[in-house]
Amino acid sequence: MTEIGAGRFATLLHAYGRAIDTPEHLAVLAGGDPAARRAALEHLWSAVIHQGTPWTATPPAAVAVAALLGDPRLSGAADAELRANLLGFLAAVAEAGRSHPDLDEYAAPVGVDVDAALAAALDSGDEDELYADEVMANALYARAVLGCREIVPTLLAAATSALSDPEPAVRAAAAHAVSVCCAVPVDTTEAASLAERLDALAAQAGPDERAALVLAMGELGLAPRAYLDDPHPGVRACAALAPTLADDPTATAEILAALADPAATDGWFTHRLPQIDTRIRFTLVAAAIARVDDPDRLLPAALAIAPIASRYTVRHDWGPLLHALFAGRDPGPLSPAQRRYLGALVANEDLWDPRNGTVGLVFRDAGLSYDRDACRDLVGDRTPPPPAP
Repeated sequence: MTEIGAGRFATLLHAYGRAIDTPEHLAVLAGGDPAARRAALEHLWSAVIHQGTPWTATPPAAVAVAALLGDPRLSGAADAELRANLLGFLAAVAEAGRSHPDLDEYAAPVGVDVDAALAAALDSGDEDELYADEVMANALYARAVLGCREIVPTLLAAATSALSDPEPAVRAAAAHAVSVCCAVPVDTTEAASLAERLDALAAQAGPDERAALVLAMGELGLAPRAYLDDPHPGVRACAALAPTLADDPTATAEILAALADPAATDGWFTHRLPQIDTRIRFTLVAAAIARVDDPDRLLPAALAIAPIASRYTVRHDWGPLLHALFAGRDPGPLSPAQRRYLGALVANEDLWDPRNGTVGLVFRDAGLSYDRDACRDLVGDRTPPPPAP
């Protein structure tokens, strides 16, 4: 059974003030009330770690969550999704501990008694005044980050244990948490042992889990080159994304091949991969742009994405490609690659809404007018548009 000590949290802060409600949320995670569990998870993701930002309540809450992962009340198949979610939370906490390596001087500013100021603010019930003082705000943030960093061994132990979970989704989430924890300096022998374990798990895993395990290998700094020959296209693409394969021609070719049919990538996996919280093609586009500086090599992927692009994905796929293909363009005529891609965007009616300022900015940054007729003239396509209904 996991005990949650409430006394300590009374002097800690989360995104919405004193963390006096955090122990109750942690306690109900091991209970059987679905509504209470949903509220508890929302509390973890919105209050305890808010959009990636840690608070002083974050480290002890994460330690409690790590202990809950070993609680027999959460060990059943029905709780697999909960266990995977909690592992994702631990990964986010470990990630928070990686930011800003030099924070010691902020955590203990010279001439300031941070503990006394915190106690006074808590006694007065006005926690907001703490953040009005820049020195205090920096001190509390630094302490939160350093606290996350200090508990990484505890989080790593819980995630490593979860690699033996009977549920594939939990093992996938555990692999991601392990790789994030190992990004904080750990013993190299331990990292090598974890790498061997991930490889052994991948050999017996289905596509969803195997892809997550391969991504974790990449996060650990390994080169999962063997998986570039995997029978599943999604696993091959995930192997190609490994940072250590950034200069590997075969890996780059695999990414470009995947983007030749970008719509197909949406059907690769049954469940979302724990490392990628958006469409995987967005990650592939970013990798392709980072690795390929030849517009002609990028063009097939750009032309494949243009028909399925929307104004809502401008920051994720077709917009970055527009910037890549038009970066540093001279005022003169378009290159053949620029003409073909801009023509493909002109043909996609969904992209042209003069009220959409975000899309307009993307065109402006590419040195283009966000005017469909002007772009149509620029590419030499003067075919009149169909009459309005």
